[in-house]
Parts: sequence; structure tokens; C-alpha cells
Amino acid sequence: MHPRKRIEIVVEAVRADAVTALLDQLGATGWTVLPVLSGRGRQGIRRAGDPGGVDDNVVVICIASTDLAGRVMAAQAELLGARPAIVSITDCMVLRADHF
Repeated sequence: MHPRKRIEIVVEAVRADAVTALLDQLGATGWTVLPVLSGRGRQGIRRAGDPGGVDDNVVVICIASTDLAGRVMAAQAELLGARPAIVSITDCMVLRADHF
């Protein structure tokens, strides 16, 4: 088992490409984007399925080194800007260190 950081970023679906491009720029070796079906937060309940997809959210997940996680945190102005987003970084363990 090898220690890594799990970075989770919840953003509007229309911002997913910008977030993944930033992760690539910072040195991420990979990431996964998952749709958010629904959620509740400060602004109430939000559900996916708007015909235009304007209000849809996604979760971008990236397993990374501690160094990359630090670079993501340092890039918070680019990552968050004035747009809504949730960023969390937690400890995790992986079986194959060479994949991350």
C-alpha cells in the first residue's frame, strides 16, 4: 500500500474541461469525471437533468502525490475564481504506486 492524496472537485459541468486542463498543467497523471445526480448545499437542492445541462454539476477525482495536491491548493485562484466549487483533499492508499 502506498499513501497518496485524493482530490475531489465539484464544479459546474461546463467548467469540467477547464478544471481537468489545470490538473494536466499542474502535472496530474490522470483524473476521472463523474456526473452529480443531485445534492443539497448552501443554495438548496440541486438536481441534474436540466435539458440544457446548464445547472448540472460533476465531480472531478484525481489521485495524486502530496506535491501535486500542494500545487492544486496553490492554484486555488485559478481553480475557484469567482465560480462555485467544492474542493477537498483527503488521504488515501493505492495498491500500485507507479500508476499515480
